[in-house]
Amino acid sequence: MKRFVLFVVVVVGLSVFGLWANWQLSSPSHDRPWRADFSRLPKVAEQGEAYAITNIRDWDYARDGSVNTEAWITAEIDPESLVQAWFLVEPFAVNPAIAHTMMAFTFEDGSGYIASVEARREDGEVYSAPKAAVLPIFEYMVVWATERDMYFNSAFWAGDQLYRYPLTIPLDQQKAVLRGILAKTAEVQAEPQWYNTLFANCTNVLAGVVNDLAPGSVPIDKSWVLTGFSDDFLYELGMIPTDKSFAEVEARAHVTPDIMALGDVSGALAFSNALRERLAAR
Repeated sequence: MKRFVLFVVVVVGLSVFGLWANWQLSSPSHDRPWRADFSRLPKVAEQGEAYAITNIRDWDYARDGSVNTEAWITAEIDPESLVQAWFLVEPFAVNPAIAHTMMAFTFEDGSGYIASVEARREDGEVYSAPKAAVLPIFEYMVVWATERDMYFNSAFWAGDQLYRYPLTIPLDQQKAVLRGILAKTAEVQAEPQWYNTLFANCTNVLAGVVNDLAPGSVPIDKSWVLTGFSDDFLYELGMIPTDKSFAEVEARAHVTPDIMALGDVSGALAFSNALRERLAAR
């Protein structure tokens, strides 16, 4: 029995060491045959108090999920003109405990942009959360997109539901979060980073940005991995509205029907303004 236990310990130890060595010996790269929607890495350049972001995705999706045009734009973002930051949750139908999370930012001129930490896939590469937890197979990037692009991507291309929660932290803190995500984008731009389902995913990278600004603001929680619970967790922390029960706040945050109703609105700015007007009229 002792020999068997020793054998198991040795096998487990060697397996763990092998996985650790694999991560240490593998190098992430920006130079791969990327899938079209991940082909351009966003680049951030400071311009005084503002930031210029190139390679913002602004694709146009048809209602059947097909892509009409593949446009990329450059925009100047001034954190001081931020009106509201939003936390987005896109649950996966197969298992609602797992979701994709993003940040949205709306500005005084009516424009809106999304920042999304995503596993960057190559042509023909299929995402696998279990594999990405133990093997260095995906890099991650901070995708920047217009609201119209990302919301249509969720509703029409992916066929997912989308929940949009306003952050209730003070506006100066929301501006700091925006600056932190811009800094993270520049960091990834300068040095490729491995994606990891457990330690570097769409949710805990964002949590890390916030905790770098104010240590301990977002405590470690199951939602760092079971990302579908992230809105419940922010509700408990008081970072999204708590004026009603969570079920009521969640229902109010559900914006997919509104997005689908605006599927024929062309132009990123026109869409952002139309969505805000529609939601304000609820």
